[in-house]
Amino acid sequence: MLIGLVIGIACFGALTGARTIVARQRHLDHRATHDSLTGLWNRAGLLDDLSERMTCENDFSVLYLDLDRFKSINDSLGHAAGDEVLRIVGHRIADVIPADCVAARLGGDEFVVVCTSGDSSMGPHRIAEGIAASIVEPVEIDGRLLRIGSSTGIASGPWIDTPAVEILEYANMALHRAKNNGRGRIDEFTNEMRHESDRRTADERELRRAIDAGDIVPFFQPEYDIENGRLVGAEILARWIGPDGAPRSAATILALVDDPSTLEKITSSVVTQSIPIVRRLTAIGLPIDFRFRVNIPQRCTPRAWRDGQIASALRGIDPRRLTIDLHESSRLDDPEGADRVLRNLREAGARVCLEDVAGSPTALGSVPQLPLDELRIDARRLTTPTATAMVRAVTGLAHDLGLVLSATGVETTDHEELLSDLGCHRQQGFLHAAVLTADGLEEELMLDALKRVSAELIA
Repeated sequence: MLIGLVIGIACFGALTGARTIVARQRHLDHRATHDSLTGLWNRAGLLDDLSERMTCENDFSVLYLDLDRFKSINDSLGHAAGDEVLRIVGHRIADVIPADCVAARLGGDEFVVVCTSGDSSMGPHRIAEGIAASIVEPVEIDGRLLRIGSSTGIASGPWIDTPAVEILEYANMALHRAKNNGRGRIDEFTNEMRHESDRRTADERELRRAIDAGDIVPFFQPEYDIENGRLVGAEILARWIGPDGAPRSAATILALVDDPSTLEKITSSVVTQSIPIVRRLTAIGLPIDFRFRVNIPQRCTPRAWRDGQIASALRGIDPRRLTIDLHESSRLDDPEGADRVLRNLREAGARVCLEDVAGSPTALGSVPQLPLDELRIDARRLTTPTATAMVRAVTGLAHDLGLVLSATGVETTDHEELLSDLGCHRQQGFLHAAVLTADGLEEELMLDALKRVSAELIA
């Protein structure tokens, strides 16, 4: 009898252990396919669901949505409040979609809903409208009522031999169209958008070929201290030399690029090509206060900061001759890595500048937290009283914090005079000088040297 009891206890323990293992495996499987914050599918789970759908049906719609200006919630209320908003939004989406739909959160504030076109009692556009209406209902966070908008892109089948990731990309394209058309909108993917996507893919492939072939080369736009008329720097700019020998502008290049790594590659290539030019001009004799500006691409990938790609691209130029221009979004994906690189560059003598500060209210709030030496204004924003007031706020902040103040995009005498009145004398733009080749910059430096010598002789 004792033996039977022991065997029974052992069997019960084995059974309990087996159930525990099964439960733990189910928990791990659920974590692998579901978002821990909202309980919805995650990207992996959604892609699995889409792939399975493709094996038995091809007529379904994908709704890709994100929250309008969600970043401002994180910036003003903190990430805990942002997470609570995402949880609430996830629950609202799950509550309003039809039973034959599935919902997922891909990360950040991006959500996806998949609905079977044939079975649902509502079309995808009506489903999207219902989701938008539920999201826009006020949310109470820490005693504050927030109203959150959303934008949605829709891609509908039938899908034949289309990879799941490609279907998501089509819906994402429609989302970007909705946001570009004013946010708070619902747009549907069209064949014209598909053709545009194919064209952009071909253009970006051609751009990458141009980078590898050395057809993307450095040009320079001078910067002056207009108080004394002296040349104090030059921004290193990328230009694409076409088969006809004519340079294509930076705006043309940027219009072709969707992948941040392509911009990082352009920056690295152009800076590397600039190294011998900078050394030659330094040997000729640069003014002691002359600096070259390098613009860091917006929304850099974490690898660009973490692996030292940006820092290594700048290696070879004396840091004391460098000003690093960055937009607040340049460091969003890896703020700790970015700030570490920036601090190291500053310690070596480089100047770190936050650009287009007046164009982003959130940038003003980040100024005290960043390792900065300079604030930069885009004069082309001086078109309305509100924009002018923002510029005044930036100039006051720079003066109060003892930061260098500079401006780009100075194209009219009105720009020049207003900025001068605000104490911004370091200016760059077509009013003062065009974009030059290396030889053109050398000639400009020679003229500046003559002016300085003449001024000293007169004095």
